[in-house]
Order: sequence, then structure tokens, then C-alpha cells
Amino acid sequence: MHQRERIAEGVALPRPIIMIVGGSGPTAKRLKTHCTRRGMRVRSVPDCGTALESLQAAEGRGGPSRMPPVGAVILDVESAGVGAGAFRELLQQEYPGLSLLELPPAGAGPEDVGLLVGAVEQGIREKQAHHGRAGDPDAETYETPLHGYKFEDLNSRNPRMLELFQLIPRVAQTDSPVLIVGETGTGKELVAAAIHRQSLRKDGEFFTINCGALTETLLESELFGHEKGAFTGAIRTKKGYFELASGGTLFLDELGTISPAMQVKLLRVLQEMEIRRVGGTRLQKVDVRIVAATNASLEDAVAAGTFREDLYYRLNVVQVQIPPLRDRPEDIPLLAEVFRAKFSEGLGRTDVANIDPAAIRRLRSYLWPGNVRELENVIERAIILTHGAAVTESDLPEQLRREEARRTAIPNFDLDEPLFAVVQRVRSAVEREYLKRLLRRYKGHLGRAAEHAGMNRRTLYSKMQVYGLRRQDFR
Repeated sequence: MHQRERIAEGVALPRPIIMIVGGSGPTAKRLKTHCTRRGMRVRSVPDCGTALESLQAAEGRGGPSRMPPVGAVILDVESAGVGAGAFRELLQQEYPGLSLLELPPAGAGPEDVGLLVGAVEQGIREKQAHHGRAGDPDAETYETPLHGYKFEDLNSRNPRMLELFQLIPRVAQTDSPVLIVGETGTGKELVAAAIHRQSLRKDGEFFTINCGALTETLLESELFGHEKGAFTGAIRTKKGYFELASGGTLFLDELGTISPAMQVKLLRVLQEMEIRRVGGTRLQKVDVRIVAATNASLEDAVAAGTFREDLYYRLNVVQVQIPPLRDRPEDIPLLAEVFRAKFSEGLGRTDVANIDPAAIRRLRSYLWPGNVRELENVIERAIILTHGAAVTESDLPEQLRREEARRTAIPNFDLDEPLFAVVQRVRSAVEREYLKRLLRRYKGHLGRAAEHAGMNRRTLYSKMQVYGLRRQDFR
């Protein structure tokens, strides 16, 4: 039988798309050409984060889609970026109906590409024979596995976080300042530490200083050091963090709280890379990489005249944004399990082996104004209090168990935030609560719920994915 006819008969109709992840290597390029010439539909994506986002949007186990299904994923490990190994594991867990193939190292000849194409076709046939076409929301296949990406000390299943994981190594290879933006409790210090460990300065020191926790005088002494007798209590000369971190990285948390006078001194350090100790006269060169973080909008502070514009642009060479936990609900079960394992071991409660599904559902229904840090504290408390082998709903704090807390539609906000950001957050919270009540009324029946809401079934399912809602939780 002719090859093109064999593909049409053996794969599926409509023809599935072959997704190549990475694809910048020579083998991947030859493979794409080879597949296209043989009648296959090929889509290339630059990295694992884009691939996952594409799968969730186009295939994603949603309702019927006008887009062709993805029948196979070809992973070009050499050019797919950080997280290829974790992406492979997550793909196998979430998309068992997809054929996954890894490309060999560069140097494979044209005959090897032909073999790879044959392996792709065979893999698609075998997977479809065992699983059928994925994508029916009525099929009992949508579960949230406790598997995800791990990069340094960060864990996530969210596409935006995966993009962050892939951004970190690129950012780390320079000495340019980095500004990390995120709400309190999102893990800004973990990101800063990951940047340091991925950098050429990884053998140097990594110091953290919370600028908002110190008075201006004490902050100046901590950053720049002081000479003996510089002020009352200065009984000896002390090096500051700029000197101690020379050759390494200094992480300045809550940078938006520093005074105008301190802003001027920090700007000088960034421009000249030299400091003068408090009470001293000698300038000293330092070699330190600055990573700063803020939970407030420095752009608004610049507009209000409370933060220097020149310092802002000096610090904001590369900006890294961390989404709040409420915007990545798929991470809640994953992180809860990570913290359970951590605290059950650390607190000597190895008998606490899991978290009850009802407790997970309650965790997912909460808005987490304190983000990941609040979730960590909740799980630690639950491990301490539980009497059984699993964390149950009754082990969670009262504010999570109260109906009022679960139904609160207005998340915490800061007046430093622009109005549009606050409105968008409130809108998202109200929309999520509306969908929860709607699905509860119709016991998870998507057709009737979608009709009631005045939207089509596919749109409803897409919104459920965005807000981390599962139909089986409402039956």
C-alpha cells in the first residue's frame, strides 16, 4: 500500500497534528520536512511551556473542538529548554492518548529520520487503539494528578510558571539586575535563589535582606556596613551585605519601601559598583549582582513621585512576574502534596500519608490571599492537628471551612494597585463563584449549566479549566 494511503487509514480521520517541541535542531528540522512531504500536519512550538499551553487550549480534554487533535508529540530535548524531563512525565500522566517520541542527538542521518516517521505513525495507531480520541468532557478521564514540573525549589503545573522556569536560566547567565514582581507569599525569594544557583555566581554567596523590616538607619548599616565609632553602639567595624555578597548575589526584598535618601545611595551603587561604609571616607569597589523584589507597583510609585524613575529603570532591566496562587488553581493539589510530604517528615508524622479528596476540594475553593506561603502554613497546621493517616477537611482552619470564606467574591487588594487590576481580580473571583454555584445546582451536568449561563458547552468547559473546576466535584 502507498505510504500516504497507509497513513490515512492507520492514523485517524481527521488527520492529527504532529507537535514538535523545540524543533531548532537539525534532526527536528529534517523530521518536520519529512512528515510534511508524507501528508502529515506538523506544528512546531519553541519550548515545553508553549507546548503545554497549546495542548491545554486545543486538546486539553475540553469539549468538541474545531481544531485538529494532537496525535503525537516529538520532543527535541536538545532545544526544548529546561523542564523537558518533567514535561515528559506530565505528558504521560495527563495525555496518555498521545504518542511521545524523543529525538536522538544531533547527527542522525536521513535514514534515521525515516525510521522516526515510522515510529510516529506506529505510536499514534497504538495509542488510539488503547485510548481512543481524547477530548470528551463526559468521559471519566479528567483527574488532577499530583505530578508537575520541579525546577530548583519551585513546583508547578501551570504554563505561565513553566515559562518562568525556562526564563530563569537565560536571565541567570548575565549580571544584569532583575526585578521580581509578585504578591506577598508567591515565592519571590525562591525565584531569586534559583537565579543565583543557575548563574556563573553560583559558587559565591547569596544574601537576602528584607528592606521593609528595617529602619532607614539600620538598613544603611546592613547594606553598606559601618566603621567603628560611626554611631552609638558601633563598637567594631562591620562589613555590609554589599561587601559580603561580592562575587555573589544580593536579594533586596520589598524594595518599594525604601526611603528617597536610600534610593539615591542604591542608585550610586548600581551605577558605580562602589560603596562607602557608614562613618567611613574610603570608597570600596564591590562585585555583586542585584536581584530586587516588590509586591507593589513601582510604576505607580514612580508616577506618584515616591520612587525614583532612574532607579526603577536601572533595576528593571529584566522583569520576572510570578502569578498569584488564585490564578493557577491547578497548582493547589500539587503544592499541598509537596508540603504534606515535607511536614510529615519534618514533624515526625510519617503516618500522615495523603490528603483526603474532600480536603483538596476545599483547598481549591479558597482564594488564598496569602498565596503559597498561606497554603504552606495551612498544611503544616493540618499535619500537626490530624489524628489519622490523612489530612481531612476538619483539619483545615475555620476560615477555609466556613461557607462565607468559600463564597467570598472580593479578594484582598492593595490601594497601590491600579483600578483595572483590582476590577479584573474581583471579576475573576465572582465568575469563578458563579460557575461553582451553577455546577452545584446542575450536579455537574455541563449541557444544562451552559444553557443556563447563556454560553456554549465548550466555553463553559474552558472557563472551568481556567478556574480549576472539575465536573465530578459537583455530582
